[in-house]
Amino acid sequence: MSSRHGGVSRRSFLTGVSSALALGVPWELLRAEVVPTLSLLPFLASPTTSSILVTAQNGHMDAEASLQVRAQGETGTAAWRNVERARSVVAGEFLNWSVDNLAADSRYEYQVLMATQGGDPAAGATGTFTTQRTGEAGFTAALITDAHTGTFIEGNRPIEVFDEVVRNVRRERADFVLALGDNVAWPTSRNSPQLDDVGATRAYDMYRRHLAPLSMSCPHFGLIGNWEGESGKVPADSAARVAAVRHRYTPNPNDRTYGQGGSANEDYFAFDWGPVLFVMLNVQSYTTPSGETASARDDVTVVEDWTLGPEQFSWMEAVLRGSDHPYKFICCHHAVGGNAGNDSETLYGRGGGRAAKVGEQRLIHEMMQDLGVQIFFHGHDHVFVDEVVDGVHYTMPGSCGAPWKFGRDITGYRRHWADSGHGRLTVRPDRATTEFVNQAGQVIHEFTVLPL
Repeated sequence: MSSRHGGVSRRSFLTGVSSALALGVPWELLRAEVVPTLSLLPFLASPTTSSILVTAQNGHMDAEASLQVRAQGETGTAAWRNVERARSVVAGEFLNWSVDNLAADSRYEYQVLMATQGGDPAAGATGTFTTQRTGEAGFTAALITDAHTGTFIEGNRPIEVFDEVVRNVRRERADFVLALGDNVAWPTSRNSPQLDDVGATRAYDMYRRHLAPLSMSCPHFGLIGNWEGESGKVPADSAARVAAVRHRYTPNPNDRTYGQGGSANEDYFAFDWGPVLFVMLNVQSYTTPSGETASARDDVTVVEDWTLGPEQFSWMEAVLRGSDHPYKFICCHHAVGGNAGNDSETLYGRGGGRAAKVGEQRLIHEMMQDLGVQIFFHGHDHVFVDEVVDGVHYTMPGSCGAPWKFGRDITGYRRHWADSGHGRLTVRPDRATTEFVNQAGQVIHEFTVLPL
């Protein structure tokens, strides 16, 4: 029988020690305890007035892991509260902590403690977060879209762009980030059923790694785009296989997280933050191409095919009608319709505000007018756009990674900014300002909406 040292056989371990001693490495250093590390740093999700979800992935050795939190500003080891007792985790295991008994409108610190079996724990990661704000409390949020992480190999320019945008957003200390879809992509994710989860796992793993400097201290809310592999045109078992990866790597609120409800599959939901109601929609999973000639490459065969589906549409209407928030914002990967620079791109859902009166988007647009929605945030076209239709802003915060900057011949937009970057939303009781921030950190456009 051979003993193991963090997954290494006794013979290999002793061979390594002998070799190190022969090279003159001091014995005291060889005796030093190996501290386990995390393979994926913490990711924050679903912050409420009293709770938040923290998820991470253990590294390449078995370990003991625990999580501690304390109110920001408190000092000393006694201020830390154990979320749960340290538990044994195997190499590569995902760690999920539901942190409860928090106070609303409050800032917290946390630390993930890691140790070998029976060893002394050390901080493997630290971060901060703010719980859900209430009343008229002001805040700053970030909007990113179309990273297409998983399409490009490490070191490629689009990955460097994503890293730069992440650093810019991190400096703003936003309460949370809204990722508006096509956050991940891989070669077969748009048009082909997924027979396994390999492509999705690689893409989401890459997304988590590059988002980590931000998501360690900025809760993430994500949307489904064309390339997430969960389109309504793929078989249900394929979409479910990919959704399971999404749930593991980038969990979202479900139908029980917030009072507004949503989808048990975490693909549409709503939440309020201070004076704002955010309604997060899924234009992909409930849309299927019509007609017998539809192929796997057809998202739709006529632009009217785009739909939220009756259940999501009815839920959205009920949430909006039940809201007395002074600000109401809808977020969706693209309009529930299309009106772009040519017929094929129109069918693909491009055009933003140009599609305000096309297909099901017409019904949504009329509802936004009637119920006081000021902004429809979207992605999909990879440029900065702000178009106002009947007083409603159709706003796209650029692209945080995808290098394809579509022009007027594709999108139909008369005015756009072809920079990479992100959107910054600053909310105060008397106004809400959206700024377009390019990759260099410069504000290239801004507008303000007033409360109802």
